[in-house]
Amino acid sequence: MELLVYKASAGSGKTFTLAVEYMKLLIKNPYAYRSILAVTFTNKATTEMKERILGQLYGIWTCDKDSTPYLSKLKEELKMTDEEIRQACGKALGLMIHDYSRFRVETIDSFFQSVMRNLARELELGANLNIELDNTTALSEAVDSMIEKLDRNSPVLYWLLDYIEERIKDDKQWKVANEIKDFGKNIFNEEYIEKGEALRETLKDKDCIKNYRQMLKAIGDEALEQMKSFADQFFGILDVNGLSVADFSYKESGVAGYFIKLQSGTTDDKIKGTRVTDCLNDASKWTGKSHKRKDDIIALAEKELIPLLKTAEEFRLKNNRIINSCQLSLRHANNIRLLANIDEEVRELNHANNRFLLADTNALLHNIVREGDPSFVFEKIGTSIRNVMIDEFQDTSRMQWGNFKLLLLEGLSQGADSLIVGDVKQSIYRWRSGDWGILNGLKDRIGAFPIRVETLTTNRRSEANIVRFNNEIFPAACQVLNTKYKEEQGKSCQELMDAYKDVCQEICKTPEKGSVKLTFLSKKEDMDYQEDTLQHLKEEVDALLQQGVKLNDIAILVRKNNVIPMVADYFDKHTSYRIVSDEAFRLDASLAISMLMDALRCLSEPRNLIAKAQLAIAYQNEVLQNEVDLNTILLGDTDSYLPSAFLEQYEELRLIPLFELLEKLFALFELSKIEEQDAYLFAFYDAVNEYLQKNSSELTAFLKYWEEKLCFKSIPSGEIEGIRILSIHKSKGLEFHTVLLPFCDWKLENERASYIWCSPQEAPFNELDLLPINYGTSMNESIYHDDYTKEKLQLWVDNLNLLYVAFTRPKCNLVVWCKEGLGNSVSELLSAAILQTSCQASEGIYQLGEVCPSEEKAQKEITNRLLVKPEGLPVKLESQETNIEFKQSNRSADFINGEKTDTDKYIRQGQLLHGVFSCIRTHEDIDQAIGQLRMEGIIGSNEQEAQIRKLTLWALNHPMVKEWFSGTWELYNECAILYRENGKLQTRRPDRVMMKDGKVVVVDFKFGKPRREYTYQVKEYMDLLTQMGHSQVRGYLWYVFNNEIEEIK
Repeated sequence: MELLVYKASAGSGKTFTLAVEYMKLLIKNPYAYRSILAVTFTNKATTEMKERILGQLYGIWTCDKDSTPYLSKLKEELKMTDEEIRQACGKALGLMIHDYSRFRVETIDSFFQSVMRNLARELELGANLNIELDNTTALSEAVDSMIEKLDRNSPVLYWLLDYIEERIKDDKQWKVANEIKDFGKNIFNEEYIEKGEALRETLKDKDCIKNYRQMLKAIGDEALEQMKSFADQFFGILDVNGLSVADFSYKESGVAGYFIKLQSGTTDDKIKGTRVTDCLNDASKWTGKSHKRKDDIIALAEKELIPLLKTAEEFRLKNNRIINSCQLSLRHANNIRLLANIDEEVRELNHANNRFLLADTNALLHNIVREGDPSFVFEKIGTSIRNVMIDEFQDTSRMQWGNFKLLLLEGLSQGADSLIVGDVKQSIYRWRSGDWGILNGLKDRIGAFPIRVETLTTNRRSEANIVRFNNEIFPAACQVLNTKYKEEQGKSCQELMDAYKDVCQEICKTPEKGSVKLTFLSKKEDMDYQEDTLQHLKEEVDALLQQGVKLNDIAILVRKNNVIPMVADYFDKHTSYRIVSDEAFRLDASLAISMLMDALRCLSEPRNLIAKAQLAIAYQNEVLQNEVDLNTILLGDTDSYLPSAFLEQYEELRLIPLFELLEKLFALFELSKIEEQDAYLFAFYDAVNEYLQKNSSELTAFLKYWEEKLCFKSIPSGEIEGIRILSIHKSKGLEFHTVLLPFCDWKLENERASYIWCSPQEAPFNELDLLPINYGTSMNESIYHDDYTKEKLQLWVDNLNLLYVAFTRPKCNLVVWCKEGLGNSVSELLSAAILQTSCQASEGIYQLGEVCPSEEKAQKEITNRLLVKPEGLPVKLESQETNIEFKQSNRSADFINGEKTDTDKYIRQGQLLHGVFSCIRTHEDIDQAIGQLRMEGIIGSNEQEAQIRKLTLWALNHPMVKEWFSGTWELYNECAILYRENGKLQTRRPDRVMMKDGKVVVVDFKFGKPRREYTYQVKEYMDLLTQMGHSQVRGYLWYVFNNEIEEIK
């Protein structure tokens, strides 16, 4: 038995090969689908693979001519007759359709989710376990929770202050909530996960980071002082001999500058230039030939200065390594404590919510496999799995491979073959832990079993000239990088050469067609590079259209998403061409949805005049087609431009549950009149429905959810006339007639996060198992030299792979613009490599072949019923009135118990008033607070609402209370005070704390008779506030029903 590895370059028929291999197993055994696991990385790829397998089984069975290539390949491989293959395909198809749930072609995430379900009991996970797919939600909750718990005694507060101080030193903003959440994503990083457990154990010693910092700082300072002492000796010698820096060759730029830099704390290799090297070996180089004290200086150099320089240089090499290692290790050491705290907070919240993150399944299974019994795990996750097929294997992470390897070896041990398909050159997802080195390293054996590597050599996508160009440019680019690597490391880069050794493909399309054009844009005085590139891009589109290329056959690829709006804006202003991008299909691009959200903002924040003005102008111009000017609305009565029904039902609308409210607003604003909005609205309503499964109808929370997440959701774009623009990452797996690649100038090295995770190997740096280290050349002169070399190679391959993916998307035409003379970039790499191609050069433009025009696509009749795409039918969204009778909330005690006695009603009124007072800042907030309670069903009738409003207004009429609710105080409603008592964390939550002019007032609301314990309670609040540093604290008990206030002394 063997593991078959297919290395499939771009356009080489990978999906065809996978489908054939799957069908071969089915033909040999029609029941084989029950024991095959095929894994892909996206839902789209999963759907495509399932359709391909079922469609071709049906096509072969029914003698469909489009399935002939599959039939021919199967005959060649299996040595069977047409009829035998057809009968086997028909039988397998029938079995699979009637047993579809066991036809396992799934994403890696869905596979690991099923693994977790099967292991729930052994892992002691709850029966109602909620597997969370979205890491960011859990992370955001954890960071918010961590920040809410901060107080002056919290060590986390000081870690945060250290983090803020580091950011200020880097000239970055000090508002760090979002940055902390971004940094917190590292808890899902595989490098952190693998070492995280040991690191957490180390961090249990609360002083470990402080001690680590003190130790490394002392070591670094000692090395730095030693180097400064050489500078002191040098200047001491000069003073004794009556010399100055000006007496030496090149003054500060020569050998004297070496010691000046040492004195300032600079110790890197850059300070040792050729002039310093010359002075190490030749005393005459220390001063000019015409200097009046030339002989004295030469004699001094021979006797004292050259020995001093040699000793300094000897120690500099050693101390520079120590200094760099210390500085790099200390740079983010504080952040590790913060990260560990975030990690712990996420775990606690997950446990409290019976939630498990899908991102954790890899790590958990990895630990079980590593520490437990592999056969037991295999039994639990799939005793029926014999054959494993993994697609896009180059994007597999180390942990995923460790887990899949178990399945592969188990299947191989039972006599079943398995299959891997991938292409190292298309590995562009390292930021998702994808590791191309795994596929690159599969050579001869896996465990005790052989590996057979097959290469799909023929490109079936691109025209001959594009294939030829890529066959020339990428081996040349690899050679350029390998030469650079040799100069730096003294040896060839075998990993890089292995990754691209199969880059050359065979050409199958004839006659030879297709075109390639590379332009290197030089600097212009009257136009910046960005404007110049965009102008060339527009002119190229004009030329392509004139040469017969259709608009929707053109795709513009970019390195980063933030370039897309810039290109789209330029084309919008300077051309009539339509640009189609994913951003155009986001929910916030829909006018109807934007109007709904503005209406919600108006209801949630009545004083939000901007939202009201936006809503009014959209209603007038887009719905009523009145063409009203924005200034007219802003300077006039905005309400008069809104639907009268919206204004009349304003208060009523605020009480309606969210979904019904959106339907009501859809009708009030006549949004059905806006065309081409239905697809957006369907997606939006589905998302709202999903949101309401776990959340309340509270408008503020939903608006926050919209801003942070929902607005970014996209709908499928479909076939739309226009130029497609997308990132290179998004283009992977796609193909286009013509590809334009502007701004092909990204850096070869610094296009990634500013730090990498390293495990120090030398003492005393290795007292922490893992450290985030700033990536840069200083790593090369430190204990992290090997990490630097490895990361540098990874970045080279990442960016070369991006270039490969972009260059292999076109079928017919490829046009590229680079920036001339940009060092350490793909532009520089291409400029060196293109000299070894057959492109014709003329004034910075390299061309191969003639432009291929678009061809008329004949309507092909599809006779295979399983491959026929369903025709889209127009769907119109309509809104109907919903009569809502029941609005009670289960938050209300009445919902469960009802109101039984007058005493119950009295207590209930107190609870409601307490709820109102805890929500309001001033008198103006009363209506909103009562409306919120009414919407949630806590206030259940108009009569009850009127009564609570009357009581609230009466209570707030007391002179002292009126001052408290005047809006002039800094207010803390229902805020917790955290303190330690007997070593345990305690919480107290006063109803209202107000601060102004150094004075603090704490108030507790009471709705019954006075009690002695109430006084003790307020005194405790006052004592805690005093301990927090407030000197003028006054406390009050407010007996609301009597409207009496008692000051606590």
